[in-house]
Amino acid sequence: MTRNGLTELDAKAQAVILLARGTNSDKVGETVGVSGRTIRRWAEQPDFKSEVDAARRALLDEAVRALAAASRDAIATLHAALADDSPNVRVRAASVLLGSLPSLTEHLELSERISALEAALEVNPDGRTVA
Repeated sequence: MTRNGLTELDAKAQAVILLARGTNSDKVGETVGVSGRTIRRWAEQPDFKSEVDAARRALLDEAVRALAAASRDAIATLHAALADDSPNVRVRAASVLLGSLPSLTEHLELSERISALEAALEVNPDGRTVA
């Protein structure tokens, strides 16, 4: 049991979530009822580290989905602003839209290149990767 009455398993589960959210180890320890040193020791364990990494990926995936959903509205707003009465608003909307294009294009190209590289690799039954 921790100082907060949690089992070690419950404390670890809560610590995983807090660490994935970016909380520092001392604050995590205080929250779950163990020392920050204990949290740092747990964080060195491969299984625990994998759980924190998986929780971070899940949080990031959730954030990306939320941004993707909001981006549709943002683009529609910018598109509508292109027809605004104010030339300043139209220029700013055009600038934002055009300024976003290179990074989006680069992201798409990199994603396609990575997919092509992954498709070109085969994994043998013994686990070795061959081209």
